[in-house]
Amino acid sequence: MDIVVVTGPGRAPRWCEDACADWCTRISRSFPVRLQPEPPRFPARARVIALDERGEERDSRGFAALLEEAIRAGAQPLCFVIGGPYGLDEAVRARADRTLRLSALVLNHAVARVVLLEQIYRACAIRAGSPYHHGD
Repeated sequence: MDIVVVTGPGRAPRWCEDACADWCTRISRSFPVRLQPEPPRFPARARVIALDERGEERDSRGFAALLEEAIRAGAQPLCFVIGGPYGLDEAVRARADRTLRLSALVLNHAVARVVLLEQIYRACAIRAGSPYHHGD
């Protein structure tokens, strides 16, 4: 299963690019992952998770369960879409299989990218039984 993170238009600050590159390298040990600025044409088998501060809240184990659900459903790819400065496009909302929030706080786009990628990596670690996630 491939993972696609739709980041929205615009270049991220250097610190964000560096952090995202690091997390993508770690994630790629489990799944191919790529960042892209614009939503792709979502194929029928894509699982789309829209990120919005009004979305469902999950803890890290719950987030890992979403990853597992996508794998078992044969999702190809699993797409996470970060909303733009004015939220998510209505077409993305309509296509989304789920809407999640990363935090009750509103996060800027660069911070949201880094938090999302770290949580994807953490979900991979939970699935693998890695000691990286030592919470709960």
